[in-house]
Amino acid sequence: MSYARIAREPDKGGYQLLPHEGSPFFISSKLFRSYNLSVDQEIDEELASELFRESQKERCYAQGLSYLARSEHTAFHLAQKLIRKGYPKEIIDDAIALLIEEGSLSDLRYARLFIERRQRKTPEGRLRLAQRLAQRGVEKGAAEKALDELFTEERIASYVADAVLRARTGYPDKEVRDLLRSWGFSSYEMRTGLEKMSEDESP
Repeated sequence: MSYARIAREPDKGGYQLLPHEGSPFFISSKLFRSYNLSVDQEIDEELASELFRESQKERCYAQGLSYLARSEHTAFHLAQKLIRKGYPKEIIDDAIALLIEEGSLSDLRYARLFIERRQRKTPEGRLRLAQRLAQRGVEKGAAEKALDELFTEERIASYVADAVLRARTGYPDKEVRDLLRSWGFSSYEMRTGLEKMSEDESP
């Protein structure tokens, strides 16, 4: 039994599914070809439902890609944005998986960029940054890997040196070590950084 008809959609360069009752929806040329459809073809309700689901997948993926073109996201925050757009969870999960697989979406890349930007502006200790990444929904394994990469002894010494400079210039009346602790630097990080500074300052 015919449920809908396929028609051209010249404005968007694709096609439309026109139900005999209810609202029409757009079908991409890719979907049109993959299902071997033809203009004016009559289709049943089962195929119409399948086409609607596949069309939703395409739109959800395209929306996710559009967000990522503007800025890096975590998988968690991208999913939240797509939920607010009204896509079903299973459609979002498929889009997220595809975006991760092709490399467009990466919690590890997000974590690296976040740490680097944060450390250039206001250096902090590893523990504080781990907390910030968790608050932003970064997957735990990705956060740990990024922190391991960016908290080598050499980088720790650089972060501490920058933080000491910030403390001395911005807070001259406060104890440097107290400020470093308040910015999340551990005893190990402070010792590593301060020892390296002492070595560099030695004649």
